[in-house]
Amino acid sequence: MTSVLQAMAANPSYLTNCAHPPSVRLEKPTPHGGKFWKAVAHPNGLALQWGRLNTAGQGRVLDIPRCAQGNPVQEMMDRALAKINEGYGLCSVTT
Repeated sequence: MTSVLQAMAANPSYLTNCAHPPSVRLEKPTPHGGKFWKAVAHPNGLALQWGRLNTAGQGRVLDIPRCAQGNPVQEMMDRALAKINEGYGLCSVTT
């Protein structure tokens, strides 16, 4: 993700030209089967999705002004690190 932040600093329209948007998926085991958390950075904000494993879950989109430093990738990194500190494990990262 750091490389994406650097690319965005050099080219602010990086996300607009990105073939596959940066994303991260985390999972956490629970006594009831586990849960997931997913974030995808888009040019217009950060899409979040969460819920129990093997379900569609729920989601919301944070627009740019609500993202850390106006940067959806930075917001994704901050939130993913917080989730990892809560016991979630990394399943996949797309950069």
